[in-house]
Parts: sequence; structure tokens; C-alpha cells
Amino acid sequence: MEILWDKNQINMKKWDIDLGDEQIKETPLAGRKSISILLGAGFSAPKGYPIGNGMNNGLLNFGDKEVDFSPSGELAVSVDGQKPQFQLEGVYNVHQKYFVFCKRLIKEYAKAHNGEFDYELFYDFIKSDEAKEPRYRALCDDLLSDTESFENYLFNISHIYNQMAEHLLKDRDGKNRYDDEPFKINNVEGYNGFLNYLSQLSSECIINVHTLNHDLLFESFNNTGYINGGISDGFDEYGSEYYGRLIHDNRTYHCRLERYTGRYNTPIRLFKLHGSLDYVPFYREVENGFMIPNKYVKIKWGMGAGDIMKSRKSKIGYDISPFEYHADFLTGTTSKIQRYNEPLLFKKLFKRFKKNLKQADKLIIIGYGCKDKGINEIIKEYFDYHNKPTFIIDKYAGETVTDFCKDINAIIHKIDIDHINPMLFQ
Repeated sequence: MEILWDKNQINMKKWDIDLGDEQIKETPLAGRKSISILLGAGFSAPKGYPIGNGMNNGLLNFGDKEVDFSPSGELAVSVDGQKPQFQLEGVYNVHQKYFVFCKRLIKEYAKAHNGEFDYELFYDFIKSDEAKEPRYRALCDDLLSDTESFENYLFNISHIYNQMAEHLLKDRDGKNRYDDEPFKINNVEGYNGFLNYLSQLSSECIINVHTLNHDLLFESFNNTGYINGGISDGFDEYGSEYYGRLIHDNRTYHCRLERYTGRYNTPIRLFKLHGSLDYVPFYREVENGFMIPNKYVKIKWGMGAGDIMKSRKSKIGYDISPFEYHADFLTGTTSKIQRYNEPLLFKKLFKRFKKNLKQADKLIIIGYGCKDKGINEIIKEYFDYHNKPTFIIDKYAGETVTDFCKDINAIIHKIDIDHINPMLFQ
């Protein structure tokens, strides 16, 4: 048999072969136009996360049948349906007493405010002079020892309250982490329209996603065909000196942790302006034995906020961070604004937020109730809404949203997140 061949085929390079697949040509990251996105609590609603009244009712009627506080101050959750036991019946550790006081304070606060309870306003209330009124002081009289005071209780319930809120931040399936789930090709219930649009944008734009949510939903999109690892959040594991203690099946492991470096090297960049369920500050000792926050790290599944260690450069061993009970996230209508200038993390995130708004060609807001005065003022000051388009996606936009929409000349689309498509933003 005679074989016919063409010498041009022999010289054909492998990258010249047409396999019939469409190759997407991506624009280099340098020089790309940018788009800013702002996500509020409504963005996580399709996944079943509590928003607004859901959080308020959950805290107002917080059950303790399956949770309690350990002597170390961490909220413990039952794994067998029985309430965790840390002491003999009727004998409380100090954190359990704070827990009892916190639940009483929530009830009394609502009673004093005509049955109304707002979880962010309550956090501000804890820090206010109103909380020191006699009706509230009486709530811990039976809990105080000879060496304790009402002021001490009021100061210390913040870590109790934050952990109660964190306990409620779960989706409809009771999950708040998704790193155990398989890779999703191109089907994420409730978010396909949004993710398809994001995928298209990522080949030609820098997308700066700013979220006010503490949950890990957006990070889970990294494990989809739409995004496929294209999200960076400023945290980096490479070369990290930080480790977390992980106990699994009666075995203890030291796992390297990501720490905040401010490195964003992907088309989609995530800025969690109010913190996250996995952000924890590591404290280091300075002169006179004082401890100061040194670096924010991300804890992994199965780790507590107090399980973080830092390797020593010149000596064998680890330094331990002694203070944290829970992840660090911001709450309170005014309390969180006061923390926007904290230099270790939040000041850096808000500096990026302002810069991103200045450079953005358009602003897209999704599921944000427009009640955060600090965020609203930053948008008005740093985004050129007079000359650049703004779009708000909110199926149930109320008066507060529509008023803010008028302030920044925005176009409202009252649709589901799943129905987002590129034509809406032309």
C-alpha cells in the first residue's frame, strides 16, 4: 500500500492542530478594564442563609438544647443530639453565665423596644449607656460572684453574642462550609445566570467583588466550571509560618494556614469588607508582655479560632495565640464603622474598595438592603455615578433600596440572581 503524505504536515507544530474546540483568548490582566460588584445578605438568600428577620428571630429565640459554652469560651455543638456537658448540673463556668445573661438581655431589650429586635442594633446597644440602666443590671444579679460585676458581664458578652450569630449563619442544609463538595461542572442552583455572566466577564475584565457577608458561599464558586479557581481573596498559603491544630479521628495534625498578604492575581478578586467566618487575627507578644494582633489567617474546617500557631524563625517550636474565641467579623450599625480604620486588615480592604470604585467602569449591586450608612457614603464619594452606570439586582427592593437607587442614578432589575444576563448591563 502506498502512503501519501505532505511535508507541510510533518512540519506542523502541535499548537497549530485544529481539534475543533473553541479557544477563548483572554486579555492579559494588566491594562484590563474593571467592574465593581457589591454583594449584600440577599445574595446568599437563594442558598437558604438567614437574612434580616431570620437572624433577628433566630437570636431572639435562640435555643440551647444542643449548644453550650466550654470553659475556654468557645461555643460547643452537640454531635449526638444531647447538650454538651462541661460541669455538674447547676454549676456554671463563667462563659455559661455570660451566655445565660446574654439571652436574658436579648429578651429584655426586645421587651423594652415594643417587641422589636434587630441583631445589629442590639450589638450597638451592648456598647451604649442604655444597657447600664437598672432594668438590665438586674438580669445578672443571681449570676454574679463576689469578684464579678455587671460591667464585667456586659463587656464580656460580645464574644458570646458573636458566636450565637455565627451558629445561625448556615444554609438551608445546615452547612456553612463547602470544601467537601464535588466539583460542579456548570450547574449551581440559584446562581447559574450570575456565574455565567461572571465567567464571560473574567476573560476580558478585572471583577472586584466586595461582599458584606460573612459566609463562605462565594468562595465555593471557585470549585465550579464557571470560575475554576479564578477567585483570589488576598490570602496566601505559600511560605506561611502559620499553622492550625486539627484533631480528626483521635489524631492531631498541624496544617499550614493561609494568611493575608494582599496578593490578588486572578481576574475575580474577593474583598470581604465585614470579615468572614474563617478570618481570625493571630496575636503576638511585644514589650512588657502585651499581646497585639499581628496577622489575619484563615482557619480550616475542624479548627477552632484558638487552634492557631506560628512557627518560630530562630527556635524550634510554635507561638500560640491565646485570645480568640471565634472568627472575626463586623456587626453593629455604628460599631462596625468604627472598625473600618483598623490597620491590620479592614483598613486595607476598605482602601481597596475605594480604589476599585474609582477605577470601575460600572457598579453592580446585588442583594444589598442599602442600610449601611458607611458603605453608602463610600459609594457616593468614590464611584462616579454621574457618568458611569450603576445597576441594582433586588427582586424585593423596598423603599430604602429605591431611595438609594435615585441617589446614585441606578437602574433596578427586580429579578432572581439566577436570571442575570449580560443584556441587563448594556
